[in-house]
Amino acid sequence: MADVTLENVRNGVIKGISVNIRDGELFVMVGSSGAGKTTLLDMIAGLVPYKGHIFMDGKCVDGFPTFKREIGYLFQDLLLFPHMSARKNILMALKRLDMNKDKKGNRVLELMKLLRLGPLAERLPETLSGGEKQRLALARALVSSPKLLLLDEPFSSLDFKTARYLRLELKRIQSQINTTMLFVTHNLEEARELGDRMGVMNEGKLEQMGGIDEIMFQGKPSESGFLEKPNVLCCTYEESLGNGLVRVKWAGRPLFVPEDGGEAFERVAIHPKDVYISPYPPPGPRVNRFRGRVRNIEHKGGMAHVEVMVAEERVHAQMTTEQARSLSLSTENPVYGILKLRALHGC
Repeated sequence: MADVTLENVRNGVIKGISVNIRDGELFVMVGSSGAGKTTLLDMIAGLVPYKGHIFMDGKCVDGFPTFKREIGYLFQDLLLFPHMSARKNILMALKRLDMNKDKKGNRVLELMKLLRLGPLAERLPETLSGGEKQRLALARALVSSPKLLLLDEPFSSLDFKTARYLRLELKRIQSQINTTMLFVTHNLEEARELGDRMGVMNEGKLEQMGGIDEIMFQGKPSESGFLEKPNVLCCTYEESLGNGLVRVKWAGRPLFVPEDGGEAFERVAIHPKDVYISPYPPPGPRVNRFRGRVRNIEHKGGMAHVEVMVAEERVHAQMTTEQARSLSLSTENPVYGILKLRALHGC
């Protein structure tokens, strides 16, 4: 594990970031594409030049080559060796280390067991599923026992179910090995599921830093529009359904919300981007549906911010201006909507 401190690190993309990542913490950095998230990881890894200072456990690592920084890096492109088995891919990460053959072999077996890769040991990467490749790449990044693990949107190319499973796996692994981790993503749901704390980046700057719920549900909106102020809807708690869901009443209708801790709550939060609206009744199961009327539409930065009245309650939706125009949305139009179940949070 490592306590990592950045002091005014900067280059042509990063505009001067100072942050402390605590020993054993899983810190999530979020931001839209082009915010500088990957460049920040590359600077910490020593892959690109920078000014300022980076400390690991109080020791300045400026000028250290990547292999001496004791850092693991899980890239967006997994960079697996296609001609090598899963076991040999992991073993390659130990090539530079002063460790005897038996110790290396035992370490590889430990990581394969930790990530449940044993049955895949002799298979080539091309025969593995997307999720299996991700676990293999994670094992390779961890096998050298790095003090810090950098993860660059590792689950962005996976389907929802696989990505959710791997997020749970990452939390399990992190709790077992206690490696300090810096995870960057543009997915706010990933940030909320994974992070101990979160930072918000925009145009190479660190806009906010704090607890996950503190920023997502109480923090200020991002200047880029990436982090919108959430809808906070007053509701009446009714009951736990015993299947991971609770039922509440909002705007005179039932609303189903993922259970989080089993405590009753009187408000639910959801980000505008997770509110679906259309002038036509949407297909699919009738869960968390509503019917309302457009009260106001504001266009800003290529995005349409739509205010909808549902009975006496107000909810905001967000979409691109192009999407809003294709739906012919206008003030006072009736609309149908869905509050996406997995995006709702009791608070």
